[in-house]
Amino acid sequence: MSTSLPQQWLDRAREDLQVARLVLRERHFAHTCFLAQQCIEKSLKAYLLAKANTYPRVHKLVDLLAECEALGLDVRCISCRLHRRGSILHPTRYPDGVPGGLASGLPGEAEAYEALNMADGVFQFVATKLP
Repeated sequence: MSTSLPQQWLDRAREDLQVARLVLRERHFAHTCFLAQQCIEKSLKAYLLAKANTYPRVHKLVDLLAECEALGLDVRCISCRLHRRGSILHPTRYPDGVPGGLASGLPGEAEAYEALNMADGVFQFVATKLP
């Protein structure tokens, strides 16, 4: 029996989280933040698929969060953190990918740990809301 599409998305989110932990150990902080962003994005899309059988083709976490909230997910516990520290979760693959990004340049160790903790929290939270 195959797993549902929302579960497949959540499985991919889990994998991103696991790989983020690995690259953090190797001190690749920007990649840790990118993978954390991917984990959160895929977790939220899993929720949207489970509840609405669709998701918007966007990558902006606050937009996905708003969609989840419109479907009844109580996002207060994660919304504040994403709005407050969302800049460390912007894609960091390209040198010009974050106009007006972090004043200090690429994310450092503290930002990577914070991004990883945020991703873990969102992943766990969404996982408890899926059937």
